[in-house]
Amino acid sequence: MSCENSDLESKVRELESRLEALERLVSQNLNLTLKVEVPKVFLERQMVDVRISEDELQGRIILLAKEGFFEEGKTVGDVAKELIRRCWHPKDLKHVRPAMEQLTAIGVLNRFQEKRKRGKGPRWVYYPGPLLGSVKF
Repeated sequence: MSCENSDLESKVRELESRLEALERLVSQNLNLTLKVEVPKVFLERQMVDVRISEDELQGRIILLAKEGFFEEGKTVGDVAKELIRRCWHPKDLKHVRPAMEQLTAIGVLNRFQEKRKRGKGPRWVYYPGPLLGSVKF
């Protein structure tokens, strides 16, 4: 049994010395330099011709925009009412919002959230976009 105790005591002493050595390394003020490389990304914009027919919903909304319909800002509901008035509306009016979002994505329209006077949360109001002037017939 005494042999086992001495082996155990030597292992404890070895662990204590290893722990002390580790504590000395941690307590020393080690200066580490970390180098991180961050890539630069360059985005190139190229103009692409997009052809939209006047018979398509987006084409009809562009015609409204070119006429100045959006100068005072219009909601999707306003656009749907005008399309109905002109008999330009699609069979299902649920296609008006996605068409306007597509035109916003390509820069023909801009949209901003405005608070409603009463009731529900904010709503999107559409205005002429930066690329409306470049639309050609």
